[in-house]
Parts: sequence; C-alpha cells; structure tokens
Amino acid sequence: MTEQPQNPESNPLDDFADEFSGAWKGAPVEMNETATTRVEGGQVWMKQSAARSVQASALHLEESAAGAVQASVVDARKSSIGIAIAREMKLEHVNTPMVVAMTVEAKELQTIALIAGRVKGNVKTVFTPLTALAAGAGFAMTLLAFRGLVANIVRLSAQRQTKKHK
Repeated sequence: MTEQPQNPESNPLDDFADEFSGAWKGAPVEMNETATTRVEGGQVWMKQSAARSVQASALHLEESAAGAVQASVVDARKSSIGIAIAREMKLEHVNTPMVVAMTVEAKELQTIALIAGRVKGNVKTVFTPLTALAAGAGFAMTLLAFRGLVANIVRLSAQRQTKKHK
C-alpha cells in the first residue's frame, strides 16, 4: 500500500464540494467584496461579501455574512450566518443564531441553538438541554398565568355588567 503525500494547505471538503457541485447542476459562483440578495450555485465562494440567502452544494465563506444558508457542505471562517442548514459544516470564528447539521467541526462557534448529530470542537451555545428545558417551563408558566389573568378580567367584567343592569 503506497502512501500519498498530503498537502497541508488543501481542504478535504474541497474534494467533497467538487463531487457535489456536479450533482447540484449549478454553475460555480465566486463573490469578492459583493452584496446580493440571493445566491444559487454548485460551489459558492464568498470573500468579504454578503447575501440574504445562499443555496449551494458547497459553500465557502471567508469574512462574509449570509442570512439563510442551505448547503450540503459549509466551510466558513470569520463569518456570520443567520440560519444554517447543512449536512457537514466546518466553522472557524463563526457567529450564528441557529445551526442544523449532521456533522459540525468548529473552532470558536457562537450560537444560540445547535442541532447536530455529531459535534467536534469549541462551541458556545445559549441553549443547552437544561436551559432549553428551563426556558420552556418558564414560557409554559407565563402562558398559564396570562390565561388565568384573562379569565379573571373577563369574569370581573361580566360581574360589573350584571351589577349595572340590576
């Protein structure tokens, strides 16, 4: 068995992206210091750019921002993403409120909620399972209290109406 030399500069996600780019049947898109509302393509490269929504087989973000991302593979560095849905994500210094992925590899990911099958790396989330349970319980108690308050107001209003008619 012969060993093949590894290029330390190469990214294994690039090969994966090349493979999926043909499946997406989208042309490669390269953005540099550009802003747009929607980007669709096989492989999408964004450097110092912004897009409201991105749909791609493979997405590479560098110092960029994207509102809603849907891709098979996402590789992002020093970027912000609104909501990300992907099969595989490699994130470095990324801020995003919500990530949904099968696999997440992160170096300094800050998120409110992370839903993933496998997570590797440094991730800071606001909602852990315990805080999500506490927030849900607090929300349920608030709804019950509000329901009781409304019922009391309706009851008192009905009593006042009957007293006025007597």
